[in-house]
Amino acid sequence: MLQIAFGLLAAFQSVTQPVPADEIKDALSHAEALYYGARFNESIAVLSRVDDALQAQPGRLQEKTDTKLRLALAYIGLNDTAKAKTFLMGLYALNADYQLDAKQFPPKVMNVAADAKAEQTKARCFTAQTDARTYLDGGQTTKFVDLLRSMGSKCTVLAAMGPEAAETFYKSGLAAYKRNEFPNALSSFEAALALSPEHELAREYVDLTQNKLQLGQDRLVVQWQKDFNGRQFAAAAADYREIVSANSGRNPTTVNRVADEYRKALTGLVENWNRACAAGGDVANLNALRGQIADLLPEPSFGADIRSQMVSCEAPKKVAVADAVGPVAAKPAAPLGCLEMQTALVLARLKTRVDPVITSDLRTFLKNNVETTVRVKAKINEAGDLTVTGMPDGNPVLINTVRNAVSQWKFIPIRDQSGPRCVNTELPIVLKVGG
Repeated sequence: MLQIAFGLLAAFQSVTQPVPADEIKDALSHAEALYYGARFNESIAVLSRVDDALQAQPGRLQEKTDTKLRLALAYIGLNDTAKAKTFLMGLYALNADYQLDAKQFPPKVMNVAADAKAEQTKARCFTAQTDARTYLDGGQTTKFVDLLRSMGSKCTVLAAMGPEAAETFYKSGLAAYKRNEFPNALSSFEAALALSPEHELAREYVDLTQNKLQLGQDRLVVQWQKDFNGRQFAAAAADYREIVSANSGRNPTTVNRVADEYRKALTGLVENWNRACAAGGDVANLNALRGQIADLLPEPSFGADIRSQMVSCEAPKKVAVADAVGPVAAKPAAPLGCLEMQTALVLARLKTRVDPVITSDLRTFLKNNVETTVRVKAKINEAGDLTVTGMPDGNPVLINTVRNAVSQWKFIPIRDQSGPRCVNTELPIVLKVGG
């Protein structure tokens, strides 16, 4: 009989290969027959091969737990409770909630199983306690709270860390609050309350922090509306990104409201574009609309679904006319002008950047300023090369230093439906003392 079982398990020698379910079933059935025939050693030999084969395979939890249970029962049959407990601990490591039916197993089996489960729980709790300490010391509030919720009822030592953790997260939140880092502060205060609902100071600071966040968001939305209505789209785009960051995972309503305003404006421009195309495609009008759309976008990918509705529009060609001398050759289409593009969209295509060299003379000039911003007007040609078209008045050393650096910048060529396009833009260059 033992030889038959080994034949069934011949495929198990290569544990990297999946073992067919019917072979597992046949092997377990044979091992069970050996067990009930009190041939415990032979049953263990078959089951050990099954256990080794299953360990290298994902899933198959039912078969793995059945195998370990049968091995434990066989060792109890040999009166080797130490080995039996080892396999039962392995069973509980696979499934901590596994239950044996006291009506099906004798007290001896139930006692060994209870000891194995207690030891496995103790091992789990030790690991959980180590992880919890790591999360607590690292300020990983979410991971700590999740671990406590899943294991706290089973591990008294872990549950006992709750009050300590609540105080730690409260203090962390208080420090963040004083630094005006309100999102981080709120996360810490909420974690403290989750661990200790009676922590009154944490509760008060949750309310205070939420009010601070709401006030800051309201101010930011008001500023965005002011910039947007004033057609200061670069500033409005910066406001928009702050609004998105501040509301990430918390309050999408504000973000959606601002995004809806952008979508309405973008839809209007696209409709104007399509009407202009249908009317013959006046070059100046089309260029103006392209620039308006580019300026409006708060980020390059915004409103792709709306912009996909823009029809392809060829610039009109001037038709040949006749004069007194005779027919005049058709003139080529008027060249397309350069796009007007906001800084953020241009910088997203920056390929090569050269920073200004801060000389000793320039350091002396800048010593009384924390930082100085020089606004450079520039044209980027169809190949991505930059030409400075305008510089502010000011210190010649400063202006020449900035000009020399920016003139070396390279960009990924900018294209639209007409092909490569030149771009006019303004670049704010920030110089810092010691930079």
